[in-house]
Amino acid sequence: MQDNIVYRLELTNEEYEFIENLRNEIYDKLSKMNESELREYFENLCIEKNLNFEKEIKGTVYKVNTYFSKDSEYTILQDLFRIFRK
Repeated sequence: MQDNIVYRLELTNEEYEFIENLRNEIYDKLSKMNESELREYFENLCIEKNLNFEKEIKGTVYKVNTYFSKDSEYTILQDLFRIFRK
């Protein structure tokens, strides 16, 4: 069973408004892109083209592989909208 971890950040009103404005700008920008534009946008965000890596945590090695699928049932935009709604 996985524990739910909650982090609480204390922000000033100015900091909160800045983050909300930034989130809204990104949301608006992404919502106007088609699927291929979204894929290109996120692929270009990654300076490191090889997103596969291994990370050791408390003696266990985790291997992470990242793929961009042109045939995916969900777009990255749908996933981001889901995350932004949380």
